[in-house]
Amino acid sequence: MLGLLSRVLAFFWRRAEGEEGGDVRRAGAGAGHKEVKTVQGVVTRFCHDYGMINDLIIFTKDAVSNGMPLAVGQEVTAIVEEDKISSGLKAIRVDAVQTTWGSYSTACNASEQHVKILIGNITSLCKDGGYINQNTHFTVEDVCEGFKPWVGDLVQAQYFIKPTTWSSEAVAVKPLRYKRVDKVRISSICGRNGTVDENIFFTLDSLRLPDGYSPRVHDLVNVIVVESNQSFYVWRALCLAPVDQKGQSPCNPIDLDDPYENLMRNKGGLEVSRTTDFGTLKQGESRSMIVWIENKGSVPQSLISCRLAGWVKDKQFSFQIPQKCQDSPSARLSSFAINQENVSNAAVNFCNGSGGTTYESLNNACVMENGVISDGNSPQERNLSKTKENVSLVKDENLYNGEKEQKDVEQPVNHTNITGEVVIPPGGKTLVVIICTAVNPGYSKELLLLGFSDFTIGRYIETTVTNEAELLIAPVEPFSSRKPKISSVPQQRTTTVVAPKCKRNSRKLPSFLPHYTVPNELRRCVEQKLDVLTFQPLLAEGLNINNYKAKFSTLLWLEEIYAEMEIKDFSMSGITLKRNGNLLVLEVPGVEEGRPHLNTGDKVILKSQVYSEHIIEYVAYITEICNEDVTLKFNADFEQAYNLEPMDVEFVHCRITSRRCQLAVEQATCLGEKVLFPERLLLRSPQAIKTQNITEDCGVDDGLEQYSQQESEVKKMQNRWTKCMASRQMNIPDVVTVTAQTSQLVDETAAIKQRAGEFFNPTLNEQQKLAVKRIVSGECRPTPYILFGPPGTGKTVTIHYTLPDSRILVCAPSNAATDLICLRLHQSNLLKPGAMVRINASCRSLEQIDDIVKLYCKDGEDIWKASWFRIIITTCSSAGMFYQTGVRLGHFTHVILDEAGQACEPESLIPIGLISEANGQIVLVGDPKQLGPVIKSKIALAFGLNLSLLERLISRDMYLRDEDAFSACGSYNPLLITKLIKNYRSHSALLALPSKLFYHKELEVCADTSVVTSLLHWEKLPRKGFPLIFHGVRGNETREGHSPSWFNPTEAVQVMQYCCHLAKNESTAVSVTDIGVITPYRKQVEKIRFLLRSIDLSDVKVGTVEEFQGQEHMVTILSTVRSHEGVFMEDKYYLGFLSNPKRFNVAITRAKALLIVVGNPHVLVKDPCFCALLEYSLMNKAYVGCDLPSELERLHQCE
Repeated sequence: MLGLLSRVLAFFWRRAEGEEGGDVRRAGAGAGHKEVKTVQGVVTRFCHDYGMINDLIIFTKDAVSNGMPLAVGQEVTAIVEEDKISSGLKAIRVDAVQTTWGSYSTACNASEQHVKILIGNITSLCKDGGYINQNTHFTVEDVCEGFKPWVGDLVQAQYFIKPTTWSSEAVAVKPLRYKRVDKVRISSICGRNGTVDENIFFTLDSLRLPDGYSPRVHDLVNVIVVESNQSFYVWRALCLAPVDQKGQSPCNPIDLDDPYENLMRNKGGLEVSRTTDFGTLKQGESRSMIVWIENKGSVPQSLISCRLAGWVKDKQFSFQIPQKCQDSPSARLSSFAINQENVSNAAVNFCNGSGGTTYESLNNACVMENGVISDGNSPQERNLSKTKENVSLVKDENLYNGEKEQKDVEQPVNHTNITGEVVIPPGGKTLVVIICTAVNPGYSKELLLLGFSDFTIGRYIETTVTNEAELLIAPVEPFSSRKPKISSVPQQRTTTVVAPKCKRNSRKLPSFLPHYTVPNELRRCVEQKLDVLTFQPLLAEGLNINNYKAKFSTLLWLEEIYAEMEIKDFSMSGITLKRNGNLLVLEVPGVEEGRPHLNTGDKVILKSQVYSEHIIEYVAYITEICNEDVTLKFNADFEQAYNLEPMDVEFVHCRITSRRCQLAVEQATCLGEKVLFPERLLLRSPQAIKTQNITEDCGVDDGLEQYSQQESEVKKMQNRWTKCMASRQMNIPDVVTVTAQTSQLVDETAAIKQRAGEFFNPTLNEQQKLAVKRIVSGECRPTPYILFGPPGTGKTVTIHYTLPDSRILVCAPSNAATDLICLRLHQSNLLKPGAMVRINASCRSLEQIDDIVKLYCKDGEDIWKASWFRIIITTCSSAGMFYQTGVRLGHFTHVILDEAGQACEPESLIPIGLISEANGQIVLVGDPKQLGPVIKSKIALAFGLNLSLLERLISRDMYLRDEDAFSACGSYNPLLITKLIKNYRSHSALLALPSKLFYHKELEVCADTSVVTSLLHWEKLPRKGFPLIFHGVRGNETREGHSPSWFNPTEAVQVMQYCCHLAKNESTAVSVTDIGVITPYRKQVEKIRFLLRSIDLSDVKVGTVEEFQGQEHMVTILSTVRSHEGVFMEDKYYLGFLSNPKRFNVAITRAKALLIVVGNPHVLVKDPCFCALLEYSLMNKAYVGCDLPSELERLHQCE
């Protein structure tokens, strides 16, 4: 063996003397101990620099003709050099069989046999090209004609490996899917983005338009669209053209350039002060500022009017003006202060078309007459329409004006003649005194308009208002990233002290689980940032049964490599542990946000700092995580002896779940296409008797003893079902999703008395009962049955039915969701003793488990014993323990996976792989539009690991909406999927937007009217009867200390004030337990909790979006935190968590009676979801707070 290895290595490092055939022969002739011959073989091994043919002949990449990339299994012809002394074989030239690449170029002159198909997403763009799936580069020249790619587009391309860099290069890039849509209307335009028919996204940065045409709202257009991931939109308009330009709206195209650029310029020889920033003021403080107007021209200029246009709030700005022009700074000022209420709605709105009319929206615009403020407008102001200086129409939406309803005050201006004016002669000057009374927290920016005879000059007035409460939660120390590297020192001797593993008791189960070690080649690809396709080219293909195992195994390894690399970055040096009784506690900043991601039971290694060559390693296990404190279990001797010595800390990634997923992927391939890739519905005979009499009229069960597996019979059944449903005229109920279908434990010695047709939950409506029947009968098994449950539709409903000889495994991705299932089943009072068991992970602390749930946990300690219960409840990961008990295939007859949208596909397969592929019934319960799997590896994310099994199946043809075939069944085949649409949670005003954005406008309001209307007259509502507030706050996002989490003090104070108004208002007091505060960052959670404790409101629940999944509150307040308004290369980075439409959907659908959103509209407008919410708020007069971004102001120009 050693001799063979030495010969291989010897030839590996030796280079051929010649590169062409003639040179090879010459070399062979000149060396007596070498012989050259030609052989045919197969590539059996291939790495980045070398490979082997038939496991005997070694070759380097330099020997491959024309630098052509090879793959394992490829047939080749090789010119081989044999060394007679060492008997070693080395290929000095390798050619692929029946393939010629020709001249190499990035334009892909290579033959098609060596170009592979790549399906993926455009993940980034640059001037000359972009990247597909993060790592495959393409150039603009390689994109098919007529297609301008955009980030998020789904594309199909051909790719090859560049031999010089071993990176993938894509050519022939084209849309994966595209279609033409005719005669649809433009729904909205916001800045450079817009929508068509409310479900097609477009951006003017990539949209092809006819010459001379600019899109406008309500235009009737034809579009060509490509499949693309644009927030909640799945189609992007590639090109757009009006159906009939003659019939278009007379409104002018929206000017996409800065409308205020010309407005801010000095004109007519006048110079106006540019210093108009009041700086930072404390709330309640007042300050004044002089704005000088100096005439440096040769022509006198007349100041006609002076007004504030924009979102003027609470008399925060007012001004005084002189009675006449002054030549010196000692100008006499009028004592008349402008009544801000008279101008709170003042704004100017221009339409730029020929013959267009200028309109103003104001209560009474303030103008000057002989230096005194008066009402009316001068005739000269009509000339403003000629300047094409667009100032958007906005309305005052004051948080504190709830005592009276707002009314639309938009109306044509009644122009009044002015008998006097302030004339500024050449060389003269006048002034305006601006007074700021700090009222609204955060940054404010208002527009001062100075109207002259032929033009207008504008100036922005700015200030930042703070209050004392913000100082309480200000950063305690500047933020600095703490990622010290533990110094590498030679270790002569290391002693490891291991703590006992944290288990409640010993389990009776085998300990074997394959390791599934991460391949070193893949690890090197990631660490050296090489192209992952060189390791696993199957990643480029669409998922299918043949590449299923290889693709998911690689994706799981990629996620694991990232987790290992990430957790190493959080190693700490010189850390002192704290004591908590007999336990030691480690403070880990950022652990609440998952940075680092730690769980109870994880291993932590602590090393004594190097004082000598001897290092002692202490292995500890995490027993509890509370805020930033991580409690550790050490060796007992160390716990007693530790005396605050500094330690180096290394966290160890836990591989258990990943290994279980790998095992499940191996097992799942046995399930076959019927489960993983169903193409057509093959009906089976029902497992149980029919359910009640609800379907007797339809006759669906008549003759359902055995159905033919031919496609024609399936179509007949589907048509029959559709007709039956149409004849009954049933409406599909909202969203009742069956979380657990349970079977009654029947005494073996007693006769089985089936209560045919009896439902144990009498509150189910008819469509819910039909869904239960489909599950119980299992006619589509083993094809998964999907219960699609949008928010607030009663998803966690317990169903109990008698299924003899059934054994049901009920799982969810998280302990919280799993405990909730167990609790609801207990509350049903329908379970006999010993019917149900709850299995927990061995490291889970009893303190984390509800007392009622604990009653069902004791029997779960023995896994083998627990496997014989009729109802077994556990997490997806913990279900992997059953693989180690040796249960027979088909031991579980039913697997019900709740919150299936939150589990990645391999995690879902852990419980699913335990059932029989012949008779097992799989039920996936969840909402693909709510929170999905959390995947951190960008490469794994790009190749689809973030797609849940639920979401992937529901996008397959067999599960797709078909409004024509299944119009009476909610547009879905009722044998496969039930979408529940009756919402039992929210007020109609709160349900309208998510129903429109995510659920085809199908959600029906079925909530208790007395509950959802209880706050319609709350005094702080901008519009009575509409329970929504969008409070614009331009605060500052910041961080502190070593925590990477963001917080926004200004927003936190505003949230506190709303909580105070709600909980301490005598007329409409809301219980503190009915108020929920959602924010995406843990540090903001911490700051808001601190403020609420200071006003005795600590019982208000404050948490992240994940903590509110599946929950509901009377009032929900959302603080969005992010507030950086700069110009970004990547908006999603600065939006952070906010750019995820699924998180948005969860956040805004928790409220029953009132939703309050606090955030910066200048940042949020960049996200399609929040932009839609801002538009919705503005349309319904529910917006209050700071000034709006120009994108939203322009929305009203053509209305």
